[in-house]
Amino acid sequence: MSDLGYKCLKAVLFAVSLIPLEWGYMFAHFIYFLLVYVVRYRKKVIESNLRMVFPAKTEAEISLIAKKYYRHLSEIFVELAYSLYISEKEIKRRVRYTNPESVNKYYAEGRHIVGVTSHYANWEWGYGFQMFCNHKIMEVYKKMNNKIFNKLFYDIRSRFGGIPVEMSNLKPIVAEIRKHPALIYLVADQSPAGNNNTWYYTSFLGIDGTPVFTGPAKFAQRFNAAVVFVDMQKVKKGYYELTFVPICDNPQEMSENELTDRYLQHIEQVVYNKPEYWMWSHRRWKRRKITE
Repeated sequence: MSDLGYKCLKAVLFAVSLIPLEWGYMFAHFIYFLLVYVVRYRKKVIESNLRMVFPAKTEAEISLIAKKYYRHLSEIFVELAYSLYISEKEIKRRVRYTNPESVNKYYAEGRHIVGVTSHYANWEWGYGFQMFCNHKIMEVYKKMNNKIFNKLFYDIRSRFGGIPVEMSNLKPIVAEIRKHPALIYLVADQSPAGNNNTWYYTSFLGIDGTPVFTGPAKFAQRFNAAVVFVDMQKVKKGYYELTFVPICDNPQEMSENELTDRYLQHIEQVVYNKPEYWMWSHRRWKRRKITE
């Protein structure tokens, strides 16, 4: 049944892809109306997160950021609908990579890289940087419960040569690393899952006791990989700019927690600068450790 459902979904998305994307954005207005006024999509979660991170802002300011976020989210939904069939030429036109040479130099040195990013701008379109990067891209992801959407996002993320790797399965990563330099890519800003005995609690976006996934630091130290922050910015509707920001060349000289805090600081800077483009609808602090 899931195979049939996925084929039907692909057929719908293919039909959508025949419509020029600029026309497709007209549907974003309808999606925005549904999210804000009909479904009221995670309204309490979004506003609660914003109040925690920006306690000095007024209710009017919180409401304005929330509406900007809903507008951005509506546009992301449209872009995702096109992602399975968008052409390489089109994605290159819409996502500009400012400094691919900063990571390709590590390839020339035979060095692995751990690339960390956040659920910011359109991170799904960020998976296309295999087209500009000499490293083999290993895209670490968390498996979805819904088989149809899990298959959809797997196919989207592997379209331009990257290799999606489920978080609990390291074998493909190890196999590729033995062959040639690889870039292990992780979206590492959301609430961690699994055994809380292994979580690192720190301050993130001004909120103490935030549990953090330390996977990027573990990968970097295990493979002595350089760490870069993948900074993706939204330039305007449908257009993005991606910059690789070096974080650490020698991860074994730092502790896991120090390295984790370092890339979290980069995420904080991005979110504080333009908060409407971060994923506020996620229950980021549901596992927060509160100490008196």
